[in-house]
Amino acid sequence: MKIRIPLLFIVLSAVLMLSSCLKDDDDTDYDYYTDTGISAFSLGTMNRYLHTTSKAGADSVYKVTYAGPAYKFTIDQLSHRIYNTDSLPYGTDASHVIATITSVSNGYIMIKSLTSDTLRYYSSTDSIDFSSPRTVRIVSQSGERYTDYTVTLNVRHEPEGTMEWRNIATNTELAGLDETYAVAAGGNVFVFGNRDGATVGYRTAENDGAAWAQTASLPANTRVIAKGDKLFAIANGGVLSSTDGQSWTQTQPSGSPARLIAASTKHLYATNAQGTAILSSADDGATWTVEALDDDPLLLPTNQTGYSCLPVTTNDSIDRVVIVGYCPYANDVHARSWSKLDDYSDNPIESKWSYINTAGYDRQNLDGLTSLSVTSFGGYPLAIGIGASGITPLYRSMDGGITWKDYELEKPSSLSAVSGKLAVTTDFEGSLWIISAGQVWKN
Repeated sequence: MKIRIPLLFIVLSAVLMLSSCLKDDDDTDYDYYTDTGISAFSLGTMNRYLHTTSKAGADSVYKVTYAGPAYKFTIDQLSHRIYNTDSLPYGTDASHVIATITSVSNGYIMIKSLTSDTLRYYSSTDSIDFSSPRTVRIVSQSGERYTDYTVTLNVRHEPEGTMEWRNIATNTELAGLDETYAVAAGGNVFVFGNRDGATVGYRTAENDGAAWAQTASLPANTRVIAKGDKLFAIANGGVLSSTDGQSWTQTQPSGSPARLIAASTKHLYATNAQGTAILSSADDGATWTVEALDDDPLLLPTNQTGYSCLPVTTNDSIDRVVIVGYCPYANDVHARSWSKLDDYSDNPIESKWSYINTAGYDRQNLDGLTSLSVTSFGGYPLAIGIGASGITPLYRSMDGGITWKDYELEKPSSLSAVSGKLAVTTDFEGSLWIISAGQVWKN
């Protein structure tokens, strides 16, 4: 029979005993921190198992290793999630992982069992099974507090390197949508667009793509944004939120947001009704604050807007948000980009939205496009659209939206170039999706 003793009681008892022993030795008072948190997470050397076939047709498996620290992990201190946006290579053994975890103020690090509530102490030399999301608990030195983090290792389920696309399905309902766009949240991929005077959405699991279920309809031209595991929209004067696109909860906002345009780890971003201001909300749409701009607000894009949000490589508590789109002026074909560093650390530094003036850059490929769609992929903003010669190549920006250059990943060769029916998004596992006139492609 197993006897379970509460963890906090054990830790607190150990701390008190240590404190008592220290006082007996030198009669000195020691302070024990109450902070809890993970300040750093990285992987050690990783094993990868690949299949090969001999000339005789015999199938065998061989092992290779790669440097785990090359893959950066985002530490979301708001939702207590740790994950990698750039997926680990296909064939990675996620069940035997050496991880380096650093806690705030030397808090005690515990790993929860995959099959029970049992906790064991973390050791930097022990192998950990990350084949499923794991709970890592940080207990303060004082034993008074603890914080649980969910650690997820995203591993590609399909071989990379071949740059192959899979045409999963051709869906007539998706093909019937106009002004389509796509988002990913909560393990699902969503496609929204206008039909019969309303914004209609469809949902599929990110490991599917063939079966699509219709979600609830919203007013025409509603923009849905994904933030974390939720969807958000502004409609009928309220801010709507949903986990599945079917059931929506409405919040009456304090402020005047009119249309969502982006999201970071912490904030939702929207424009006002005139499209001359950016507002932000840190409480999922309840209250809104007008953001500072460093240039003319008439340069804010309001047509075909897309965005990218990625953590700054030097600081996991800062997101770089890049918004791209077109202004509503006649004959204005220039793609307008704005950027901001969104700091959600304990002592955040406020920054303005900065207009990215691309004049003089001969590789600004996003001008004059229709069906412009932007996402984050492989650690950088990625864009695609329809130009005079059809669907453009995939463009990547490695300088925060200043210039866009052809990406080495080629688009599917048989995409249908139908204006208003092109969308791109990246799911949580890091796979890129393109939906074009009802064709569903996944890389």
